[in-house]
Amino acid sequence: MPPVSGLTGESCSRQPAAMPKAALREAVRRSYDAVAADYAERLGDELAHKPFDCARLRDLATRVGRRGVIGDVGSGPGHVTAFLAAQGADVVGLDLSPAMIAEARARHPECRFEVADLHALSAASGRFAALVLFYSLIHEDDASLAQALAACRAALSPGGLMLAAVHLGEAPVRLEEWWGHPVALSFRFFAEGELDAAMARAGLSVLRSETRDPYAGVEYASRRAYVLAERPG
Repeated sequence: MPPVSGLTGESCSRQPAAMPKAALREAVRRSYDAVAADYAERLGDELAHKPFDCARLRDLATRVGRRGVIGDVGSGPGHVTAFLAAQGADVVGLDLSPAMIAEARARHPECRFEVADLHALSAASGRFAALVLFYSLIHEDDASLAQALAACRAALSPGGLMLAAVHLGEAPVRLEEWWGHPVALSFRFFAEGELDAAMARAGLSVLRSETRDPYAGVEYASRRAYVLAERPG
């Protein structure tokens, strides 16, 4: 689960190390396993302080209605999944980290959660009426971003929706320590409009693209982009 608010730490640099793709996915999994308990404790209620995010999630739940399942990709401790469920959505939380899934199941036993890799979503062809990716694309380079979006498109049913949020900025950040835990994470910052263009290249039609300033004292101080797209029917 990418850090929606927690991109902080003493051991942080602007020089991300190159890493083979398989090793990168494993490093992401291990890193989020290591911080899962702290992440859940510190960020598990963050939506209470983010009205913009809540409004976009409510809108998505309304658009989907009873048409099918929403996949919350990178669900972490399950707060977005639980929020969507409270709106009446049929939703399942998906995360690469087994420790994050364990935290989510403990905190939200009424919801469904599965260990799953974003890049393997294409195996679930047409399963989802919508996907939510809140900060689930921020560990991808250009090549793996294209692969991830292609997997998402394949997992959507025709007319299915995708709502993604990312950090806006320039240079990537490398995090080596997080809340006292050793990690190996590189965070990608997007230029404004970059995600829109990547979605279009993946065969998704952008319906809405918005930005907002960070909530002071609640999250990492970066501007955010929220893009709603559709798989054409």
